[in-house]
Amino acid sequence: MRVLVSGGGTGGHIYPALAVAKQLHEVYQVEILYLGSDDGMETELAPAAGFPLATVKAGKLRRYLSWRTITGVARVPVGMAQAIGIVRRFRPQVVFTSGGYVAVPAGLAASFNRVPLLMHQQDVPPNLSNKLLAPLATRISVAFADSLAYFSARKTLHLGNPVRQAILDMRQTSPQQARSLLGYGTELPLLLVTGGSQGARHLNQVVCDALPDLLAHCQVLQISGKLLFDETRKSAERMLAGIDEGMKGRYRLEPYMDTEMPMALQAADLVLCRAGAATLSELAALGKASILVPLPPAIGSSPQEANADMFGHKQAARVIRNHDLKPQVLVERVVSTITSTTLLQSMASAALTLAKPQAAQEIAAVVMQMAKEWKH
Repeated sequence: MRVLVSGGGTGGHIYPALAVAKQLHEVYQVEILYLGSDDGMETELAPAAGFPLATVKAGKLRRYLSWRTITGVARVPVGMAQAIGIVRRFRPQVVFTSGGYVAVPAGLAASFNRVPLLMHQQDVPPNLSNKLLAPLATRISVAFADSLAYFSARKTLHLGNPVRQAILDMRQTSPQQARSLLGYGTELPLLLVTGGSQGARHLNQVVCDALPDLLAHCQVLQISGKLLFDETRKSAERMLAGIDEGMKGRYRLEPYMDTEMPMALQAADLVLCRAGAATLSELAALGKASILVPLPPAIGSSPQEANADMFGHKQAARVIRNHDLKPQVLVERVVSTITSTTLLQSMASAALTLAKPQAAQEIAAVVMQMAKEWKH
């Protein structure tokens, strides 16, 4: 049994794809080939997870006007031809895509070779990639119930978003234990700040500007993103120059956390982050209160605002629009949330109601069902 799995660009698309691949391989002994873009994070993450990787040139529609948008579009026909060849040689019974611009050549190659396609929709509204693929998909799985309205009812299933096993395993560790293991005291609450795998410059800058006020009330673990680490460190050092050593000790800056990220999430009392679907699914699985600053709309629009609004309406998160994020606004929201045990607990409970911890198993079961149907 062979399944081609594809999803790429950022960790948000790759981790769910790898969670499904792992389930298929370990439970059903399926042979997996991971199809990725030649310039995405999957070139590192898929082999590290133990899966063979094939890459194609994939074109990204960037969220701003750039010559790279034009060169990205020019890569599409090349990637398409490469993907068709890879599917033809590998001869999978099913193709599973989890989003990102590489999902388009993968899904089109499945259709071209008449292989059943399970397309996974992570964000609440579909992005351009999944809008293009939806008519070709045999089945569509969605992470959140609010997505059902966008697709054909007869082929769409609400299965949840696959979450890394390391996140699910972390539920056995208490937040207090996780804090101790990361070297934090348990007397003050912990705020985790993360802009996702690539970081978020505006979020980093506002947090740095707010540090003296934030550290009066909580500990702060800030993950800047590798590319933004040096500038964030300089900003933080500038803001911390005038405060006492005790308060400085409450702050820690990391460029990126991979294996320790589940521990960091579990340790946090409150998470300040963007509103990508994979991040939200992990917050839900661990029952974490959050303040969401969704990526603003640009070219191609941002699905993160819809994701954040859905969490906000369910009272699982508080939402600050990117253009409203100022140091004084951030301090007010963080302090009023992190110092209220009642509010933290009610947000955590609301987040848990959105969790689907069996998503990877359920999606893998649908993949296997599709393979059986295709055989007949």
